[in-house]
Amino acid sequence: MQATPETISALSTYLSSTVSPDAHARRSAEDSLRQGETQQGFLLIVLQLVKSNEVDMIVRQAGGVYFKNAVKRLWSGEEEIQIAPADKEAIKSQLVPIMISLGTSQTARLQSQIGEGLSHIATLDFPAEWEGLCDELINSLTPDNFVINNGVLATAHSIFKRWRSQFRTNELYSEINFVLSRFCQPYYQLFQHVDQLLQSPNPASLPPNSSLQLLSQTLILLVQLFHDLSSQDLPPFFEDHMDEFMGWLRKYLDWEREELKGDEDDEAPGPLQKIRASICEISELYAQKYSDVFTQLGTFVDGVWNMLTRIGAGTRDDVLVSRALRFLSVVVKMGNHKAMFQAPETLNAFCEKIILPNMAIRQHEEEMFEDDPMEYIRRDLEPSTESDTRRQAATEFTRALMELFEKEVTDIIKGYITALLQEYAKNPTDNWKSKDTAIYLLTSIASRGSTQQLGVTSTNVLVDVVEFFGQNVFADLQAAPGSVHPILTVDAIKFLHTFRNQLTKDQLVSVLPLLVQHLNSDNYVISSYAAITIERILFIKVERQALFTQADVRPFAENILMALFTNIEKGGTPEKIAENDYLMKCAMRVIITAKQSLVPSHEAILNRLVAIMGEISKNPSNPKFNQYCFESVSALIRFVCDGQPAALATFEGALFGPAQHILTNDVAEFIPYIFQILAQLLELHPPTSLPASYQALTGPLLNAQLWEQRGNIPALIRIWKACLQRGASTIVAAGQVQGLLGIFQRLVGSKINDVYAFELLQALFEFVPLDVMQPFSNTVFVLLLTRLQQKPSPQFNQSFVYFFAFVANLDTVGPDFLISVLEGVQPGLFGNLLSGVILSNTQKVTTRNRKLVEVGLVKMLTQSNKLFEDSLKQHWVSIFVSLLDLFTLPQDLTYAQQYAVDGGDLTELDPEEAGFQSSFSKLGASETVQRDYTAGIVDTKEYAIKELGRRSNEKPGVIPGLIEAAKGIEKDVVDGFVGYATQNG
Repeated sequence: MQATPETISALSTYLSSTVSPDAHARRSAEDSLRQGETQQGFLLIVLQLVKSNEVDMIVRQAGGVYFKNAVKRLWSGEEEIQIAPADKEAIKSQLVPIMISLGTSQTARLQSQIGEGLSHIATLDFPAEWEGLCDELINSLTPDNFVINNGVLATAHSIFKRWRSQFRTNELYSEINFVLSRFCQPYYQLFQHVDQLLQSPNPASLPPNSSLQLLSQTLILLVQLFHDLSSQDLPPFFEDHMDEFMGWLRKYLDWEREELKGDEDDEAPGPLQKIRASICEISELYAQKYSDVFTQLGTFVDGVWNMLTRIGAGTRDDVLVSRALRFLSVVVKMGNHKAMFQAPETLNAFCEKIILPNMAIRQHEEEMFEDDPMEYIRRDLEPSTESDTRRQAATEFTRALMELFEKEVTDIIKGYITALLQEYAKNPTDNWKSKDTAIYLLTSIASRGSTQQLGVTSTNVLVDVVEFFGQNVFADLQAAPGSVHPILTVDAIKFLHTFRNQLTKDQLVSVLPLLVQHLNSDNYVISSYAAITIERILFIKVERQALFTQADVRPFAENILMALFTNIEKGGTPEKIAENDYLMKCAMRVIITAKQSLVPSHEAILNRLVAIMGEISKNPSNPKFNQYCFESVSALIRFVCDGQPAALATFEGALFGPAQHILTNDVAEFIPYIFQILAQLLELHPPTSLPASYQALTGPLLNAQLWEQRGNIPALIRIWKACLQRGASTIVAAGQVQGLLGIFQRLVGSKINDVYAFELLQALFEFVPLDVMQPFSNTVFVLLLTRLQQKPSPQFNQSFVYFFAFVANLDTVGPDFLISVLEGVQPGLFGNLLSGVILSNTQKVTTRNRKLVEVGLVKMLTQSNKLFEDSLKQHWVSIFVSLLDLFTLPQDLTYAQQYAVDGGDLTELDPEEAGFQSSFSKLGASETVQRDYTAGIVDTKEYAIKELGRRSNEKPGVIPGLIEAAKGIEKDVVDGFVGYATQNG
């Protein structure tokens, strides 16, 4: 593709349309970009647009994001289209100059996007296929132009930062040593030069390209690179120059430049805070990994401690405070520096000057509570490295001190709690903040262990949580609306959320009605926390059994759901409705817990859910909310239809219209969910007939465009399997088998989708008459064999073994069909495939599939006539030995996988813990128990003995000779099996 004015104009339009609020315009632009990917030179034009200052910034930003994502998919991914080798070399030659050109503050976000793409390329190509990268970076450094230097250092950081999270391998260490041998000396000289410039008595005298702001950005990058280069092992060069490096780092904990601290009213940290936060991270790393050579640790502890006492309450310092406290926490937990902290006056000073000030609520948090309640909730419940709150950091530091000084710290903090509660009692209206701080302090010393999913799992024996709840918290929980400050009401609800495991079931049951009342609160945070707490209480397990049953929630399940739906609907716009995923997660949990008790009210619940689904389908914006919404619908279908099968028609009547709307309007985010819901509904029909409403779907379900979206494929395969089971004759009569085989051909060539190709093929052989499949079988196996030869993979090999056993196990097909087809493709092919692929992989099949493979091999041995032909007899022996190996040898654990039981205990369902997938998110509630194709066989070994005995009677004198031949391969194993068979009749 050439960079003509027309091409650039069209590409600019497509890129700007990818951020359009119009979903149709977005998808059309994305399709056009996908088509462009097939042409050589396409990504080079994208880079040209990103680099050009003449292009609109929206187009450049969209181009940067697109480039990053395209590189991740196409540089060395699993998609069929890959970037041409010539383009790869051209892109690599341009990336460093582009990163340098984007080194200004105005283009920092652009540089970050291109940097992510560069980092991905470096992960795959550096250093083996991009050997000159490091030298190119070093040669680009200058003594006086820090715009260029910052671009170089940002590029280096984008490449090296991935080392922080990688596991140690020989390849990784070779790469790091390759870099260190070239990079350390110029890096050291630049650090020294920057330090000298920053110590200039008159920053105004610095040259334009070496301004204080530019130098501060350089120092940020130098410190980040110090962390990158040290993250796996201590570089020998750093060890040799430890005094100089640590001297520089320690200096900048005390160094003050007001103009580098950022705006006091701004939430974003200034350059100096970023520098110090990175230094704290390095101090933490060196304390943990290199303490034997980090002799300066004591002075860093003093520096960080003194720095913390100087920091104000502004939000710009929050990340720095968090990193600093985390460093101190690590040093305390190490235990071997106990002497630094154990003096009573030191512990008192820590509590008074660090813990107490950082536990108190600040003005901006009060404002956030009122003005941005969703962000307030997320920061409180979902701490991240980007939004660590001071309270969370202070709590972690308190708990670190408690590990070594539990009694001392508990006593000190208890004193503050008592004083704060007394202050509150004097004037509850004005002094509510004192009680808020007291509750946070109590929580920090009471909890010894906790997880985000389970809450507090162990407590401090010196603190009576239940007594504190009764004396100081319960009253706020049951207080009339408006009689206490809303933040104290939230504190009371959160106390329940935090210590839910410390309360008995009876205590929790007694407070649930209060939480239900709070769902109706006009205050957004109160009603949200009530929902969050109800959801986590209902999730509590005791010995893997849900603590709460449907009988426990029956009295108020409908009230909870209706209150939740009302709160959700208050959003008004699709985006605001979907904003609070906690509310929908609570609805999902209530439905899963209430189960069949919702039968009487299911229509009202369903109608509210369908209405919400209809609104958010106008502009899907929150993947978590979407998942919980569809899980709620799916769970309602599951439990209500289980209790009242006749309700199936109600669900279909309510859901077919919205489903058609979503499919017609191509709401891509929801289509995989809709197909799963439709499959679930169809699977609830008897397996003997395909209802007309689903017959009408089969034509559209073959639409090639649907199969182009990767996220649709698992759900489409599921619905086709359900259709084939119920209406194979209808599908055959409509001439749709060839269309399905075309889809199989499309899927089998893809490493991402080949597993679904096998699922579809298995359904075709199971449900479609063999005389219909026979004419296509040669072509099917040629496609499978071509893929085996051209793009083999462990997953494909195992899927092929399972498919082979599956077909052999089908009474309507059987083993001789397989042999005939393979020998028909090429004489001798069956034997080659058997030895080269099937039997060499049987030991690797997963536990879940092992039984079917064993039964399939037994049927090969006992139901095939062709295997007794002279030309194929030797293969009987090979299959027999492999079967005995399956009986006697352990599974190859390299390939073992843990599977959740489909259709199992839904109380375990927590989509957030499982993680969301960008392409396809399975609805756990919609899953049914997977069919067991060997249900009548309890013990496969016993089954093998019985079937071999039967076959031996049918073929007198043949099988004993074959078994004797098998002894020549594995005598002990065969003798053991024969002995076992003799003993067991």
